[in-house]
Amino acid sequence: MKRQLTVGLGIAVVALTIPLTSKLPVVANLFGTGWAIARSMQHPKLQLNLVGEKQVIGKDAQGKEVVSWKSENKLTVQPGDVLRYRLLAKNEGDRPIRNLTLNQPIPQGTVFILKSAKASAVTAQVTYSIDGGRTYSANPTVQVRLPNGKVENRPAPAEAYTHIRWDLPGSLPARTSVNAEYQVRVR
Repeated sequence: MKRQLTVGLGIAVVALTIPLTSKLPVVANLFGTGWAIARSMQHPKLQLNLVGEKQVIGKDAQGKEVVSWKSENKLTVQPGDVLRYRLLAKNEGDRPIRNLTLNQPIPQGTVFILKSAKASAVTAQVTYSIDGGRTYSANPTVQVRLPNGKVENRPAPAEAYTHIRWDLPGSLPARTSVNAEYQVRVR
């Protein structure tokens, strides 16, 4: 009897961990398809795609400066080069995704270019972290000690930025996408 109880608990533990790893077909085999279908409706299908591009400045036929972006598997970058990261979030499900938040770290060895973060969703609210992603603010500040001894809050320098977050209030409709992007300079 104890052996059967242990085996039964083992199956229950596996069944409880499977939804956490999104192995819904296995859960469907254990409990029936009705439960798996209900479970999959609760978890939206979101596809994320991150693309990094290098800024290339050239000249057109009239000698006017033209900015383009180069994306290849292996890009060589030098200090001072500007890179653009584009994040595409696509709702591949049949239901809207509510209150979507996209979060990106500033890559090591780069400095965020202030005011370069934007999103295709008009309602997106962009906030920034200067403490490794623990807190976010639309306008991060740092405390600076002045020569007279006073401490004053000032806008954080670009070098202090560690993460960018795009909050999309409301919902992202089914089968639609949103683009978010930002630029950095290689140190």
